[in-house]
This record gives sequence, structure tokens and C-alpha cells, in this order.
Amino acid sequence: MSAALVIAAHEWRRLRVQAWSWLLLAGVIGLLAWIFLGRLDTFLRLQETTGNAAGAAATAQVAAPALGWLAIVLIVLVPLLGSRLIAGERRAHSLSLLLAAGVGDGAIAIGKWLGLYVWLLLLIALTALLPLSLYGSTALDLGRLAANGLALVLHASALAAIALYASSVTTQPVLAAALALLINIVFCVIDLGARAAGVNHGLINWLALPTHFGPLSEGVVASVDLLWFVLVTAVFLALTARQLASLRSAD
Repeated sequence: MSAALVIAAHEWRRLRVQAWSWLLLAGVIGLLAWIFLGRLDTFLRLQETTGNAAGAAATAQVAAPALGWLAIVLIVLVPLLGSRLIAGERRAHSLSLLLAAGVGDGAIAIGKWLGLYVWLLLLIALTALLPLSLYGSTALDLGRLAANGLALVLHASALAAIALYASSVTTQPVLAAALALLINIVFCVIDLGARAAGVNHGLINWLALPTHFGPLSEGVVASVDLLWFVLVTAVFLALTARQLASLRSAD
């Protein structure tokens, strides 16, 4: 585990010193702030019309959508951030040095995933300040906001693992980003055909990301939804470790 933490710290430092990662963060926060302020303006106009009756809807109309938009942005953002985790090192021929150092495949996978995940947690924390800025001035459902935050934390964990795996199967970061984005989209739309056919509680519905993210974003915390995110994260980390083992044996 110490090796994984060292690798995680290295990945965090690499993201921290790169200007483009902070530009992405600033751009995402700016976009979400613009959406948040737009919905807040609409809410305030509605409150002027209906009076205090609109106060109880502040969480649903203003606070929760800001976090919901972040979930959508992460589907595209995480593949971009994670595309170089392994593919970049393979392209620069530096991964072979790490493999030759005797670090386990699992430790490499966990370390690189954790380094990206910490950056994503920072983004989630900064975004959470937007809805929390309303605290004390209007009614907020803190339980629902906490469930939204938990959903984002789990969502980011799964997406980071997917991006890491995609980065491990190619030497081209662009291809890795495209593959990760494709996997993310498949997880989002895999049940569309089933739902169109009237199947709403089958296995294919269970595999879809919205099936589990949706209830959490509504404030319903169920163990089956938590388990789905944990399983997706674990499966893609295991696939990454297996891919690293293949690369090690090929050297």
C-alpha cells in the first residue's frame, strides 16, 4: 500500500503542476457557477411571484441541479484527465522502469487511480460550495444534498477506474480518452432499448449507470446502488492490473 500511496502522490503532483488541469478545473467551476446562478435567478423570480411557498423547492430547483450537471461533465472530463495515466508513460517508455522497479501491478493501478481520484474529489468539494452558499438564506434539504455528494464521489470513483483501464490498453492518450468516453456512454444508455421495450427491472437495467445514480441524486440511499459503483470501480481496477501484468510479461 505504501507503494500505491507514493504513486498516487506522484500523479497528484503531476496534475497539480500542469496548467491545463487547473484550466479545466476553472472552466468546469465557471460553467457550473453560470448554470447555478441562472437557476438561482429563475428561482428568485418565482419566489417573488409565489412568496415563501417556493422556498422549500430551493434544493430541487437550484442546489441539486448544480451537482447533477457536474455528474454529466465528469463523463467527458474524466476520460480527458485519465487518458495519460498509463498511455502517456507507455508512449514515453517510462512505464517499463516502473514495472522493473518491482512494484506490484495492483499497487500501480490503485496508486494511479487514487492520484486522479483525489483531484476529482477536490472538484466535487469546490462544486458543493455553490449550493451550500444558499444555506441560511433559504430552506435546503441537507440530507438530499449529502446523498448527491455521495453519488458524485462514487460516480467519480467508477469513472476514474474506467479511464485508467482505457489508458492501459493503448499507447495513444487520444485513443484512451475516446475509449473511456465510449465506455461511459455505453453505461449511460445500455438500458435504453430495454426501457423502450417495457423492461424496467431486468439485468440490463441494473447495469446502467442512471439506474443507480438517479435514486442517490433524489436522496434515496440504497445498498444496491452503492454496491454497483464499488463493483464497477473494483472490476476496472482489476482489469487494469491484469493489463499491466500482460505488459510486464511482454517486456
